Amino acid sequence: MNAYFVIVLLAVVLFFVVWGMGWVLERLSLYFLDVTRNPGSRAWRLFVGPGVALHESSHALGCLFTRTKIIEFKPINVSEQDDKIVLGYVTHEVPDNAVKGAVIGLAPVAVSLVLLTFFALAATYLVPASPGIGGEALSLLSRLIQMKGSEPSALEPVWQIGSFVYLFFYTLAGLTVINPLFWLIAFLALTIMLSNAPSDTDIKNSATGLKYIMVFDLIWLVVAYFVPAAGWLLFGLFELLAVMFALAAAFGIVAYGLFLAVAGAGQLRTPFNTLPFIACIVTGAVLAFMGIGTPAFQTVVSVAVLAGVVVLLLMVRGLRRAVGV
Repeated sequence: MNAYFVIVLLAVVLFFVVWGMGWVLERLSLYFLDVTRNPGSRAWRLFVGPGVALHESSHALGCLFTRTKIIEFKPINVSEQDDKIVLGYVTHEVPDNAVKGAVIGLAPVAVSLVLLTFFALAATYLVPASPGIGGEALSLLSRLIQMKGSEPSALEPVWQIGSFVYLFFYTLAGLTVINPLFWLIAFLALTIMLSNAPSDTDIKNSATGLKYIMVFDLIWLVVAYFVPAAGWLLFGLFELLAVMFALAAAFGIVAYGLFLAVAGAGQLRTPFNTLPFIACIVTGAVLAFMGIGTPAFQTVVSVAVLAGVVVLLLMVRGLRRAVGV
């Protein structure tokens, strides 16, 4: 096993990880968040609507990219069809090959990947004394590409990418919870991850093309294992995908963090459901005012307080929201 093989393997595996994170998050949101079960409401349009619009717009971009004629496009359209709630749709001509169908069906994954990467990098530049994570990403990409010309440990790419992801978390935590941008970034992460979720129709339409992609990935994995130098033919492709999907997965973890906080607080009665967030922000403000620890440390402690307050309040039966309310 060599370093380039591991890089290709990471790119392939992380693709399904990011895709799966979006799918699971959408299912969890339907089960734990009341707002997702009330499509068309004001809260739904604020919390879920942007993700739906982004998802359908991504399909439309896929149509434009493959030159497939769009018949009708409604990014948000809450209606009932055949006993199902339709939240938005893109009607287009049948693609003339399976690959185009896969591109259209998987477009939300690609768009969410680009947006998650963009916001992840952009967000870190808002942090005071940021280490310049964008430059670190380019440096990491260069190091991964050059691994084909040397004999590093097979696990070196995992270490390099893992260290980069840690740097991203550490840098993002530097915003601290008292900065509104911290919560805005978390909300964007949640919205984009929800838009990444494939519908049953997406999976059906992209199934054949996805099989072609998987076959190519498997073939290239074999090539990468036995002839790592062949990676120069696809200069930087899998290296770039590995970095982008790793960063997207990291941003997805941020989305899951906010989801868990909202879902947990959502099980509490009003106004007790706001107490965890108030406690979190107050803790961050006190730590910052007293100069205790680094900004990243303050963020970790504040988020831990949020989680702790949610758990403690949920243990009090009288504070829990009645089922169905």
